[in-house]
Amino acid sequence: MKINILKKLGICAVAAAMAAGLAACNTVIKVKYDYNPQDYVTLGDYKGIEVSVDTDSIERELINDRIQSDLEENTTYTETTRAAQADDKVTIDFTGSIGGEQVAGFSDEDYEIVLGQDTFIIDGFVDELYGMTAGELKVVTLTVPEDFTDAAEYAGRKIVFEITMQQVAQPNVPMITDAYVKEYFNYDTVDEYRQSIKEEIQSTIDEQVDEAKKEAVLTKLQDTCEVTGYPEEYLETKRSEYEQSIKFYSLMQDKTVDEYCRDTFGISFDEYVKKAVAQEMILQAIAEKEGIVIKEYDYKANLEGFAQERGYSSKDSFVEKYGKDKIVKSMIIEKAQDIVVQNASYN
Repeated sequence: MKINILKKLGICAVAAAMAAGLAACNTVIKVKYDYNPQDYVTLGDYKGIEVSVDTDSIERELINDRIQSDLEENTTYTETTRAAQADDKVTIDFTGSIGGEQVAGFSDEDYEIVLGQDTFIIDGFVDELYGMTAGELKVVTLTVPEDFTDAAEYAGRKIVFEITMQQVAQPNVPMITDAYVKEYFNYDTVDEYRQSIKEEIQSTIDEQVDEAKKEAVLTKLQDTCEVTGYPEEYLETKRSEYEQSIKFYSLMQDKTVDEYCRDTFGISFDEYVKKAVAQEMILQAIAEKEGIVIKEYDYKANLEGFAQERGYSSKDSFVEKYGKDKIVKSMIIEKAQDIVVQNASYN
């Protein structure tokens, strides 16, 4: 009889442990926000937003980009004696010296650059190649970027380049004709070639169409809701974060962060930050109104995919960088965004 009692007690203990585990999985994760969105946002009608998206234009642009990429790959080059100009392929030897000493990392031979397409690690270097002819030697002084990490000891220092133009070659770009697509891709007509590209990149087309729809809806969302102010401390924090992330791209184009935002988004950097914070506050207000929460089970089940979508192969490194609290808040914001996007109407 004692054995039976013990067995029953063991079963009860297991059942109790399982119940406790399930309860833990169903626990709502509590997060701490830096502000109360109700103090800054008055929600409008965020369901049933109507937008128009030019899907044909997106498809056409992606196909044309692929055609241009194929053209560049099949372009040949012929040596010329004239001065180098845009689209030419130039071959150069160069040495870079800092403080009077040649630096191996900034020196090379038989280095090829296609003008107008390729870039160089030092701003202004490629610009100096325009107008040079084969055999010409040029000495130029440039500056290593302040945030140069590959050789941090040289960051911000002056560098003297001795550049010898070995060869200038002009491009021979194929014409997009039936004969061209037949020779290079084995299609009888240009239309068949374009159709094959469409089929090959259809998933990319669908992704960009979805992204365009989402962007259109979220832009209009800000028009339907009223933002009466901003939490200044949080706004300053986001300003620093966005400046750091945008700076990488702006430096690649030799622009300031503000110039990059104006050229890319049509607004100043400060306006960009305010729009981003406004969108976040609106979505957080929607999340609170809809009662959106994240439970431990959902967090663990979705964490790996959430990390991969943001470019992290390891969920552990993702959590290490951002922390559980910030990730959960992002998951909540994404759920609020899904409600708005899924209830929108598209033309």
